[in-house]
Amino acid sequence: MKDKLKIFGILTLLMVSIYFIATYLRVGEINNIQQINKNFKITTGVVIKKSVQKGNHIWIRYNVNGNIYVESDGFLESQKVNVGDIIKVKYSIDKPELMITEFNEYF
Repeated sequence: MKDKLKIFGILTLLMVSIYFIATYLRVGEINNIQQINKNFKITTGVVIKKSVQKGNHIWIRYNVNGNIYVESDGFLESQKVNVGDIIKVKYSIDKPELMITEFNEYF
């Protein structure tokens, strides 16, 4: 019986930890999107890498005031994008490393 309680306690602790980590990450993502939408510009970028393992992500290289940034964003499988494509990027004027692409639902 004690072993079952230990296993139950460990599983409960693990699930609660995963919940709080996921919540923390989501809040950070929402804050970044709000930061971008508060004061932004739109430019173009080039897709330099595409990954469809463990989620769909693209890495985009874009230029802001002579500085080159490489950042990533997600996309849906139904959205056709390939390495070398030129896409729209919305970035924060205050923090140009914060960006979302035209494939993001908050664009």
